[in-house]
Amino acid sequence: MLDKISSFFNNDRKRKAQLGKIITEISLKLKDQQDRLDEAIRRLRDRDKELYEKVIRAQIEGDMAKATIYAQEISDIRKMIKIIYTAFLAIEKVRIKLDTVQELQGVSLVLLPVMKVLGQLKDQIKGIAPEVAIALDSITSNVNSIAIETGALSERTVVPTVVDEEAQKILNETKKMAEEKLKEILPELPYPPSDTPSYKRQVIEIKQEQTQQKRKVTADDLLEYIRQTGGFLDLEHFSKIYNVDKQEVLDLLKSLASKGLITLEE
Repeated sequence: MLDKISSFFNNDRKRKAQLGKIITEISLKLKDQQDRLDEAIRRLRDRDKELYEKVIRAQIEGDMAKATIYAQEISDIRKMIKIIYTAFLAIEKVRIKLDTVQELQGVSLVLLPVMKVLGQLKDQIKGIAPEVAIALDSITSNVNSIAIETGALSERTVVPTVVDEEAQKILNETKKMAEEKLKEILPELPYPPSDTPSYKRQVIEIKQEQTQQKRKVTADDLLEYIRQTGGFLDLEHFSKIYNVDKQEVLDLLKSLASKGLITLEE
């Protein structure tokens, strides 16, 4: 009897050790995919920066049609960055959850949501990063095998609703985190790339403003313009948009500089 008990615990320890090894390997494979996603984000951010500068130049030159085209492309790129960064964060959460698998009895509570998350991520990024989607599909198969071997999943298994809720919670949380992070690292577009009619309305509003009586430009107006153009001020363009004298703008610049809010370069 004691021999049977000893054999049972020895087998249990071996299974736990083997499980730990496999999960570590899966976590490393997921890290490789995070590195791929990180590189994709870097390339897209470089392209975003390049196009942003083109938007500013086109606006300064008065070519609003070209500025709109560039802005729309930036918008599309940022949508891709958001999807990729959401996947990056979701994979990080999956890796953290895998690290919590220590007892065989708790495997199903972790592996089933993980499989759901990886499956959804694969579908979301297959059009943007197909090589990562293929790798995630393979990793999902590995996780599925572990679930079957440990008894967490079988033909008779009925996946509880809480599993779907847990997976969706992870995806929703990472999506929100991605949105907040991108607001921090990407500059706001000077002209939001919506549909053409909306943009035309914006141009009309500016023209109407120019026909009105000159108004006093504020420090906030000037600082906002400088922020949107990445620290660059086109005096001619700014004066035209706000329908103010150049001298008034120059005086305001000197005032802001004296307060240490901006630095003027010759």
